[in-house]
Amino acid sequence: MAALLLWTGLAVAASPPELAQDYGCMSCHGLVRKQVGPGFAQVAARYRGDAEAPQRLAGKIRSGGVGTWGRLSMPRQPHVSEADAQALARWVLSQPAP
Repeated sequence: MAALLLWTGLAVAASPPELAQDYGCMSCHGLVRKQVGPGFAQVAARYRGDAEAPQRLAGKIRSGGVGTWGRLSMPRQPHVSEADAQALARWVLSQPAP
């Protein structure tokens, strides 16, 4: 089916969980618990109710950061498109409380 859609010129968008796998996010983040960095549910709990969190997190995905979760740094991910960073940020923030 994907080949047919590509042949007809239609793009197949990956879902945020697929993006998280493809971009290697799951190498450092668990869905619920900390691995190297915080679990996605922990991130969602910290920013729940913050209307500016999706934009801020998308920026952190692409630009990196340090100090938010202790001394660990989030490396820059400039290869992640702005649209994918936005989709990932919204998905992370939608995770249920741990």
